[in-house]
Amino acid sequence: MLAIVTIVASQAQEKRVQEPRKDHQDKRMAEKLKLSDEQKQKAKTLNEDYRKKMDELRKKDDILVKDWRSQMMELNKKHKEDMSALLSKEQKAQVEKMKVEHKKMAEIDANARIEKMKIRLDLNNEQVEKIKKQQREMLEKRKAIQENKSQDMMKKREEMKTLIQQNKENMRSILNEEQLKKMKEMRKSTPRKRRVIS
Repeated sequence: MLAIVTIVASQAQEKRVQEPRKDHQDKRMAEKLKLSDEQKQKAKTLNEDYRKKMDELRKKDDILVKDWRSQMMELNKKHKEDMSALLSKEQKAQVEKMKVEHKKMAEIDANARIEKMKIRLDLNNEQVEKIKKQQREMLEKRKAIQENKSQDMMKKREEMKTLIQQNKENMRSILNEEQLKKMKEMRKSTPRKRRVIS
C-alpha cells in the first residue's frame, strides 16, 4: 500500500513538471508525422481516455502492487497499440525512420560521454576500449530483453535492473580506486534526469 502511495505521489509530481514538455513533444511529433485533424482528434480522445483509466487505477487501494503494476502495463500496451493503429503506413515508416535517427544520435551521445570520461577520469586507451565493449554488450542485452515477447513487463524490469547492476560492477573492475572516486564525485555534482513511466 505504501509503495502504491509513493509511486502515485512521485508520478503525480513528475507529471506536473513534465506535462508542458510532453505537450510540446506531442505537438512536434504531430507536425513531423503530418497528422490530419481527424487523427489529432482521435489521438486526443485516446489520450484523455488513457489518462482517465490511469487515474482510476491510481485511485485503487484494494489491489496488490503486483496486480496494480500488471494492470498499468496492460493499459500502457493497449494505449501504444491504439495510437499506432491511428497512423498510416507512411506515418509508421516515418516513426521507424525517426527511431533509427534517434538511435544514431544516442550512439553519438554515448561516444561523447566516453570521450568526456576519458578526459575527466584520465582513462588510458585500454580502459576506453573495455568501456566501449561493455556498452555495446549492454545495449545488445538490453535490446534482447526489450524484444523478448515471451516475458511480461515485470520480468523485463527485473532483468534490466540486473543488467544495470552488472554494468556498475563491470565499471568497478575497469576503473582504479582514484577513478571510481572521481566518477562518484561527478555523479553527485551532475543532476540526473528521471525517467517517467507513463
